[in-house]
Amino acid sequence: PVFCTYRFLLSSQVEDSMMDVYDFVYEEVRRNSSSFRRHELTAIHEAFLCCGKHSPFGDTTNVEHKTCPSSQIRNAGQDCLQEIRDFLRKHMDFVSTLLGVTIGFMVYGMILTSFLWFSIHFSSNLDRKGKYILR
Repeated sequence: PVFCTYRFLLSSQVEDSMMDVYDFVYEEVRRNSSSFRRHELTAIHEAFLCCGKHSPFGDTTNVEHKTCPSSQIRNAGQDCLQEIRDFLRKHMDFVSTLLGVTIGFMVYGMILTSFLWFSIHFSSNLDRKGKYILR
């Protein structure tokens, strides 16, 4: 239960951060169309294979024609926010599974190491093990 709560919080923070970055870059390009931000937005569109977003501020086709790859222009207005959300959810499942397996191996290693340490620490003579003297 604790791991599931942690996973949910982590995935929602990552998702929110990615959405904020996309919104920031998109609005910067929509406002002043600097070449640096336009290249960033183009890279995001190419990476997630999407083009633009549904904006409450009106027409966004000018931004999408400048930043969408030529293969994606026909899909202008496709919601990149939804594509990013789907991509992150799919990959966060993999990351959380990998993290769970790693934590399991780490706990197993800690138990094994502590058992080894206690067995060495509480044995008095390791060099005499297996040597018996007949009287």
